[in-house]
Amino acid sequence: MTIEELSKQVRKIREEKGLTQYNIWKQGMNFGTVIAIESGKNVNLNNFLKYCEIVGIDVTLEEKE
Repeated sequence: MTIEELSKQVRKIREEKGLTQYNIWKQGMNFGTVIAIESGKNVNLNNFLKYCEIVGIDVTLEEKE
């Protein structure tokens, strides 16, 4: 999965949950970071994981086959 595909996926999940970017910002995340994550920019892993936690997305690591 590319970073662009991942960003589209997390944005779609956020929208399906009825959350806005403003909701994420109100939970303590920098608004520019929210925009960067959802537009596929290279972001800090900690920020990405925080975004996922706020939205309610589980992040799982799997070994490649």
